Amino acid sequence: MDPIVAAAAGLFLVAAALADLRARTISNRLNITAAAVAFALQFVTNGTAGLLTAALGLGVGFAVLLAPFACGLLGGGDVKFAAAVGAFLGWRILLVGLASGIIIGGVVGVISLVSQGRMSVAMKNLWGDLYSLSSGVKPDTLKQTAAVHTIPYGVMLAIGFAGAIVAHTWRLV
Repeated sequence: MDPIVAAAAGLFLVAAALADLRARTISNRLNITAAAVAFALQFVTNGTAGLLTAALGLGVGFAVLLAPFACGLLGGGDVKFAAAVGAFLGWRILLVGLASGIIIGGVVGVISLVSQGRMSVAMKNLWGDLYSLSSGVKPDTLKQTAAVHTIPYGVMLAIGFAGAIVAHTWRLV
């Protein structure tokens, strides 16, 4: 990955994480601007191959988080955030970062539920929602539960993406 692209991606990760911490949302303006910058930088540094990298990364980032969004597990800003990050990183590094961010988010979510004494209720609701999904019915409790006590999931994703950039830069992945 080109250092200029990596640095711009890092700045975007910090801006998105701060926005998510502050407002619990990552704005469309920030995501769209970042995606446009990613496409421009990919083109300038890698030509048409860079445009293909950006397009595939954007598409994979959007597609992977679309189903969890539809189920109410995360917000639309997180989906667009992953898509914009994918335009910077390309689909391979994006998937490493997504996997890392999802694991981090899961651990933080469990810790949050346990500390609030809500783990048993959340698990009961989760099983009911999974049953509803398997029956083809859209569950309601995921969004209701998430609306009460949420974690800034974009921050967890940003940490995972940053880790993927570092791992790629140091040839760990």
